[in-house]
Amino acid sequence: MAFRDQVRKFEGRQVRVETVDGTFTGRLVEVKSNTIILRENDNRRTIIRNSKIVGVTEQDDC
Repeated sequence: MAFRDQVRKFEGRQVRVETVDGTFTGRLVEVKSNTIILRENDNRRTIIRNSKIVGVTEQDDC
């Protein structure tokens, strides 16, 4: 199963994305072929390239 298919199941949920540049937390808005788009808690959009991602985990909605 491709990375994109695995991450797509997290769309609309709170996730933590670990990258080579740091860790980002927010709601996963969209999964594209080369990138994922997060909406962070302060309402900023963050676009992350798939090549920079180390791991994606689901967070509790607390």
